[in-house]
Amino acid sequence: MLENVLQLVVSGILIGVSYGVLAAGLALIFGVMKIINFAHAAFAVLAMYFPTFWFLQWWGIDPFASAVISLPVFFLLGYFIQRILVERIIGTPEAETSTLIITMGFSLLIENIILIVWSGSPRIINRPYTLATWQVGKVLINQAQTYSLFIGLILIIGLFLFLNKTIIGKGIRAAADDPEGCAYMGINLRFIYGLAFAFGIAITAAGGCLMATYRPFNPYFGETIIVILFASVVLGGMSSIAGALLGGLIIGLIQQISILVIPVALQNVSVFAIFVLFLYVRPQGILGKKGRVV
Repeated sequence: MLENVLQLVVSGILIGVSYGVLAAGLALIFGVMKIINFAHAAFAVLAMYFPTFWFLQWWGIDPFASAVISLPVFFLLGYFIQRILVERIIGTPEAETSTLIITMGFSLLIENIILIVWSGSPRIINRPYTLATWQVGKVLINQAQTYSLFIGLILIIGLFLFLNKTIIGKGIRAAADDPEGCAYMGINLRFIYGLAFAFGIAITAAGGCLMATYRPFNPYFGETIIVILFASVVLGGMSSIAGALLGGLIIGLIQQISILVIPVALQNVSVFAIFVLFLYVRPQGILGKKGRVV
């Protein structure tokens, strides 16, 4: 019994950090721009296909290398989308509703582009580490998930240091805290919003590349995790990157440990039951600080 619990805890930590990496980008975008990006998980799925799966098929590039490649590619894509689509409605009275509709439509667009270009067949990364494990006592630790955990933590730490130690990063944090004050100080909010959206999408794309190394995916995979990502962000504290990571970790643990008492098909029921109960006690989230990004 103890071995089973330890196995589930390890699995929960590994999958929870993956959720946290994806949720961190969502928290960054919300914290700075105050918009809900419903297409967030779709960008992660797009990165699972391109570059992760197809770079491996075409040129034999390892998926972990593709995670690094995806950062500048999706940064540019995110910046372009923000400046062309999202920026046009930021600051309007109907901005919250409009951004939700636009990002939801963009999510459907990405799903159907993947479906048309690469078909709806499930894909899986076939590498030596995909199913390989290390055995520690009676606990099995998946190698791909372990590599993804460490790379994901490096990404989160790098983002945290960027936001706290660089001039541009401090500008992003300032825009999250007091956008009107930043405008009076001469900070270009349009540029800052574009950077925040771009960094959020880039981190999410890299997280998608990492997640693709150990689980199958299809064009609609984003629909299965987008609610979990939102729950991670809200649980952690909406605009807190560290909180998003912590929220994802908690949800991963709940998902795995709940298997001991309920069927696997109902594991998300336990997640949202505890999620609702927690928000009743602490509605601002674990690390919730209004208007803060980190």
